[in-house]
Amino acid sequence: MKKIFAVITLLVLMLAAVPMDARKPAKTSEVTFLTTIDCKNCVRKVEAKLPFEKGVKDMKVDLPSKTVTLKYDPDKTDKEKLAEAIRKLGYEAEEVVPEEKK
Repeated sequence: MKKIFAVITLLVLMLAAVPMDARKPAKTSEVTFLTTIDCKNCVRKVEAKLPFEKGVKDMKVDLPSKTVTLKYDPDKTDKEKLAEAIRKLGYEAEEVVPEEKK
């Protein structure tokens, strides 16, 4: 009986450890869009809808610069789909390309 219990316990511990080793690090990309948001209600609208787009991990809306920065999973979505989601809310979305550091 003790041997069976020991074998079962060992198997359970081995199976519990497998998912931890098998997990892949999460991929995250970031994109910033220049938009036509112009008031706090626009910001609220974007903040209420965009987090529910597939693949969106995090976002930041900056009213003074009229930008929306999104962190997303590139396996689930892409820049074009995110831009289209902003356009569906009634705003323009133009990708801001970061300048290269010298």
